[in-house]
Amino acid sequence: MPPTQPEDVINEALGEIGASEIGDLTDGSAASVRALRVYDTTLRELHATANWNFARRQHQLDLIGDANGIWWWEKDVPLPWLYAYEWPVDCVHMRWVLGAGASALDPDTLKPVGGIIAPCRPSPVPFIVSDYPRVNPVDSSWDTSEGHNPESTRVVLTNELGAICVYTRLVMYPDAWDPLFRRAMVTRLAARLALAVVPDKKLGAQLRDANLAIAKEALIEARVRDGNEGWTKVDLYDPDWITIRSGSRYGGPGGYY
Repeated sequence: MPPTQPEDVINEALGEIGASEIGDLTDGSAASVRALRVYDTTLRELHATANWNFARRQHQLDLIGDANGIWWWEKDVPLPWLYAYEWPVDCVHMRWVLGAGASALDPDTLKPVGGIIAPCRPSPVPFIVSDYPRVNPVDSSWDTSEGHNPESTRVVLTNELGAICVYTRLVMYPDAWDPLFRRAMVTRLAARLALAVVPDKKLGAQLRDANLAIAKEALIEARVRDGNEGWTKVDLYDPDWITIRSGSRYGGPGGYY
C-alpha cells in the first residue's frame, strides 16, 4: 500500500461531511483551495494540543545567550533569566525543560573540555518561551525552521545551564501519526471545510459543530491514554477552538509541567 498523502487525509475529512473528494491539492476545486489554506495550520495546531507520545522528542538545547557573558558572548538575555537557548527547528510545542548539567567549554571551539561545572537536575525547571532579536540571514533555511524568521528567533529562557528540553516535534507523515491524532486531524479538517464546501450553510454549521465535538473527544482520550503511558503529568491545556465552545479553560499556558 502506498504511503498516506495529505490528499488522503483531506478526502477522509470530506467524507465526514458528505462532500466530493478532491483529485489533488491543486485541482482548483473549492475543497482543495480551502484545504490548502487550512491543512498546515491545523496540523501544527493539533500537535500542540496534547502531549502526543508519537511526537515526543528530547533535545540538548543550543545556548545563544548568557546574561553573564561566561559561556556565550551574547549577554542581552531578558530579565530575570540567565540563559537563552535556540528553538529546535522542528518544535511546535515546548513541554518542559530539564536541568541536565554542563561541562566546561573551550572558549574557541565551544566543545566540552573537562568536568561538570553545573549539577544534573533531571526534573522540570522553570522556563518561558520568548521572541529574541536574533536576525536570521534571508538566504538561510529560516522559512523551513519552526520559530525562525528574518527578523528574530523564538527562544527558550531559563536559569539552567546545559538545559535539555522535551518537546513535541512536527510529524508531517500521516502514517507516523497516532490513530487518535489522525481522528482529531480528520474531524478538525472536516469542521474547517464544512462551511466552504457544503452548499446548505445551516447543515454545514451543524456538521462543523459535530466534528469539533468528535475532535475534542479524541483529544481528551489521547491525553488520558498518553498520560497513563508515561510518568509525566497530562497536559490540561485546551486550544481556543475547543474552549470557545465549552465556555471554560482549565490548566494553564506553557511553563513547566
